[in-house]
Amino acid sequence: MSLKSAENNETRLRERVVETVQRALGDDYRPQLRELELNSLKMLELIVALEEEFGIHISEDAPLAQITSSIDRIVEFLLTLKLPENVP
Repeated sequence: MSLKSAENNETRLRERVVETVQRALGDDYRPQLRELELNSLKMLELIVALEEEFGIHISEDAPLAQITSSIDRIVEFLLTLKLPENVP
């Protein structure tokens, strides 16, 4: 895979993450803030939305607060997973 292709895949992944976060958090999503600052209920809602969107399972033993702390952290986490074929 070329560097350009990898960058395009990461860009598409980031766009899907932002859309998923917006959908899950609604008015609680503030894109101008670097950190998401979620309470435990919103964090779980976001985890479920990410699992559904990307066809993955995020273990309850995973560091959920860290994974969901920002868009960047979510993208970094997803890049470490083997995502299903239909996910960039």
